[in-house]
Amino acid sequence: MARVLMGWGPHRFTVGSMAYEELRQRAEGRWGKHEIIGRRPAGQYLGPGDESVTLRGVVYPLDMMGGEDAQVQALLSDCTTGQVYTLLSANGDIQGPYRLERAEAIGTYLDPAGNAQRIEYELHFHPHDDGDGGIFSIWP
Repeated sequence: MARVLMGWGPHRFTVGSMAYEELRQRAEGRWGKHEIIGRRPAGQYLGPGDESVTLRGVVYPLDMMGGEDAQVQALLSDCTTGQVYTLLSANGDIQGPYRLERAEAIGTYLDPAGNAQRIEYELHFHPHDDGDGGIFSIWP
């Protein structure tokens, strides 16, 4: 049984199949600047900013009986249809609902039928807030 590194809805990134080689996580805080005469601007924390999870990897469909090519194509399709799924890490941590905002696949070493023998992929996931995330405004 292959070890699952991460899952996003029906998609599994497993060792020996769709294993990613690089995992990037990015988080930002939002800060408002207030001008003060004779001093540096003061900063006020406004809450969390943008977050993202990026996966990069390479698959060899011929070595894995071609299933990875179908999974890469399914990920590209889910990106363009606006799918939102729960992102789960290998240790069972639920990251929450994430959307796939950008997906890229580069196929190289084509066989005579035009099938890629090597597919490099990069996936950019962002948290999805459905409106129940407790966003507050200072305006009524």
